Amino acid sequence: MPSRKIVATELANVLRQISHPDRIRLLLKLQAGDMTVNEIAEALEIPATRVSQHLGVLRAIALVETESQAQKRVYRLNQPELALWLIDGIDFIAHRLGRASAKDIEMAKDLWQQEASETVI
Repeated sequence: MPSRKIVATELANVLRQISHPDRIRLLLKLQAGDMTVNEIAEALEIPATRVSQHLGVLRAIALVETESQAQKRVYRLNQPELALWLIDGIDFIAHRLGRASAKDIEMAKDLWQQEASETVI
């Protein structure tokens, strides 16, 4: 029983840390591959300083890792399967998305799945 409590606590911590909409979008964007802070900021249309803050949170729980390449620092998903898991999760919350039409929900899923399939080699 203690092992289940430990695992449940850790899972709750991870879910709590990714529970910001920008972080979810960031994780889904990183499924396309390595990106710099500025590339992520441009793609998500949010300030680079905010992207850096979110990346810090995600790095602290080991969902994102960083690597220096020449003069730039790039970020990547530590476990790319996480993005696919998030996409699959849309089905579980679709009934709660009153502001979004069924077409909007499917379109978002399709776009994220497309990006995911483009990175699978």
